[in-house]
Amino acid sequence: MITFSSIDGTPVYYWRSNRGNTTPRNWQCTQAFYDKLVLWVRDLRSLSSAAGYGSVTYLVSAGFYVNKPGEHGAGTAMDLDYVRWSGGQVSAPLDGHHASGTQSTRRRYLAVDAVCRRRFRYVLDGWYNSAHADHIHADFGGLPTICVKGSSSDAKFVQAMCNNFMNSGLAVDGVWGSLTQSAFNTAKSRLGVTGDPHTSSSVWMGMLSGVAADGFANRAF
Repeated sequence: MITFSSIDGTPVYYWRSNRGNTTPRNWQCTQAFYDKLVLWVRDLRSLSSAAGYGSVTYLVSAGFYVNKPGEHGAGTAMDLDYVRWSGGQVSAPLDGHHASGTQSTRRRYLAVDAVCRRRFRYVLDGWYNSAHADHIHADFGGLPTICVKGSSSDAKFVQAMCNNFMNSGLAVDGVWGSLTQSAFNTAKSRLGVTGDPHTSSSVWMGMLSGVAADGFANRAF
């Protein structure tokens, strides 16, 4: 395990017991997971700065290594609560932004969600279940990153994505049926995606970059 209080220079705070606290906190994870976090935060900076957000000022997490079974116990998971940019924008899973009544807020949440999915295979968000209504969980399990139709997490993300960017009217139920497939095909076409996101990590990562770019810019596709 390594100990850190920032990811590639961006501080990571803890607000569960004292919201707004900016006292540095020591976190732990494996070196390999930290290296992936660095790639993730660089993606986050790059894709959001293109929309005029400025730099990522700070992150808030509910935990990385936690002494319990599973990926957290292995030091290979992150729970993301909040992102703040220098331009004043925020994305707050902690405040249930996936269910916000404001479309731009939901799209920004989906943009952060998509950036997580670029680097981490299992990402559990507010649409996945009520236990993740206040954070986005991302972990190392099941790499590489591809879109798996049989994964409830992936299917719900795709359904929410299509609804929020294309008004597809899908049930966010995690079942990859014909309506979800049709909407996904339309999204691929509008995002200019060629290749198969279900078998190619690079194709899926590229599609997620497109989703993130449009989400940060509050732009339909």
